[in-house]
Amino acid sequence: MSSRKHRGAENIENLCPVARKRSTSKNSAVTVSATKTSIYEYTSSPSVLTFEALEEMGIGMLDSEESSSSAMSAIALAVSATSDENSNETTPGTTAARMTHQQTRMSLNSTASTLDSSTVNNTIIEIFNEDAQERLLLSQSAEKLQALAQAKRTALGGASECGSNSNSPSKRTRNPLATVTCNNQSEAQSLLPPPQQQQQQSSLSLLPSTSKQAMMRQQKKPTLTPLPPRMATTENFFVYRTPTMSAHISSGINYFDKLSDEILLDIFKWLPKKTLLRIATVCRRFNCCARDETLWTRLDLGLRTLRPTALEQVVRRGVPVLRLAQAEIQDPAFICEPSSIHFQSRLQYLDLSLASISLGSLQTLLTQCRQLKKLSLEHADLNDEICFEISQNTSLETLNLSMASGLNANCVRQLMESLTKLNSLNISWTNLSADAVTALVTHTPSNIIRLNVAGCRRVLFDSHVVTLQKRCPQLLELDLSDCNSLTPAALAAIMKFNSLEYLSVSRCYLIPATNFIELKNMPSLTYLDIFGMLSDAAMEVLEKQMPKIGINKFIHSSVGRPTVGTRRTSIWGLRTRD
Repeated sequence: MSSRKHRGAENIENLCPVARKRSTSKNSAVTVSATKTSIYEYTSSPSVLTFEALEEMGIGMLDSEESSSSAMSAIALAVSATSDENSNETTPGTTAARMTHQQTRMSLNSTASTLDSSTVNNTIIEIFNEDAQERLLLSQSAEKLQALAQAKRTALGGASECGSNSNSPSKRTRNPLATVTCNNQSEAQSLLPPPQQQQQQSSLSLLPSTSKQAMMRQQKKPTLTPLPPRMATTENFFVYRTPTMSAHISSGINYFDKLSDEILLDIFKWLPKKTLLRIATVCRRFNCCARDETLWTRLDLGLRTLRPTALEQVVRRGVPVLRLAQAEIQDPAFICEPSSIHFQSRLQYLDLSLASISLGSLQTLLTQCRQLKKLSLEHADLNDEICFEISQNTSLETLNLSMASGLNANCVRQLMESLTKLNSLNISWTNLSADAVTALVTHTPSNIIRLNVAGCRRVLFDSHVVTLQKRCPQLLELDLSDCNSLTPAALAAIMKFNSLEYLSVSRCYLIPATNFIELKNMPSLTYLDIFGMLSDAAMEVLEKQMPKIGINKFIHSSVGRPTVGTRRTSIWGLRTRD
């Protein structure tokens, strides 16, 4: 019996069938004994899984969770081997069991010639009786093992809750036998109705789990509760409610009402502009606070595309510093007509350089602007109405109209007569006529200190320079580039400026190179640009003659321009981004 248990234990440990050796003895007694013992030689037969055999293999000791899981997995394999023989399902262990009985019957048929029928029948009855008894013992052993395993898991679960290390190897290591399942049970379960599937799942839950964490997770799995309503509303407050929100929201108390508007504004001032637009949709109070003028002191929309009526919303926010350089403003920029608009914007610094905007939208925008201090309309289309709206900003100090089109003598005269506080003007390359140049130098404000009239080819003469010197004696910067009608007489008038620091007479080809040496007598002159006038050798001679004056230091003029160099996030020295 001990050898039989030993062989059974060795085969059970591997859980694989062993090829049967057919007996060739002709002795009836030997044949019958071989037939009886053949049942115990095949490890796939469930009759060998007795409680004693499991104890010898160490399965019944339950020293650790892996041993209990291995025992339960072995029992699951053994139980799966006892399925119906008429079933067409393929399950682990059933092939070996069928082979055992088939080979037993073949051995009985082969010995039928040497044994009488009564002896054979008695032998078969004894074999099946012993098989039934051992199956009964197996089922009892399985129940005992299940009870012991459940007690062991309960004890281990309580110990782990008291203070177990979650990084222990037993929790990290997955039992290789935990993945063993019965195909016939899983396939049969899929064919059952839902109530029977739940019962089948409850019965399958007795199989060993993968780890203690899985068992604890199943025991502590929370029950599903109906979620509260997603949106809670009060009279003036809307809040998006989630299950994880704190309890004070469900109580109906709005703690934001206890905060003053000043505190909310002090919080909102740290938010980006996009976040302010989103937070304005939370409630009415947030909407009012998010629209406060103190939160919209500067805005940079350069290189952006503004949808219709978007510009009106921006202006109504009360933005004093607005950059729209190279922006595309779609029509209509304003819903209402200029005559029906009754509010005035707080715009003081407006940059529309190279912006794409229609004449109507630009006129409507300037109609609402009466506090402008610095304005840039570089490369913009102008007309008499727009120039009239510009002239209404009597506090305007800097005006950049470089490369603008549509200026005539009447527009220039109206601008120069109305903008009495203007101190910086860039009207270069505007294709002015001779009458417009005359109106410019005749009506230029006397307090102007920076002037750029470059590009006035064949329309700006020496007489205009003389008139300008009498009209604006305090000029600091003067750009007369590409005014190729000027002669040395213009230099004589320029030398009368007592405060002139920067002078540009580039490409004024009628002025001889030797006349530039006379400019060294100007005590205030610091920089001189004469691009395209002298050769390299003549330039070296001139630099030696004028050591205190920087020659050809600036390629482009900065008069009236909002951005200079690489400073693309500020206009006229003011930041446009938070």
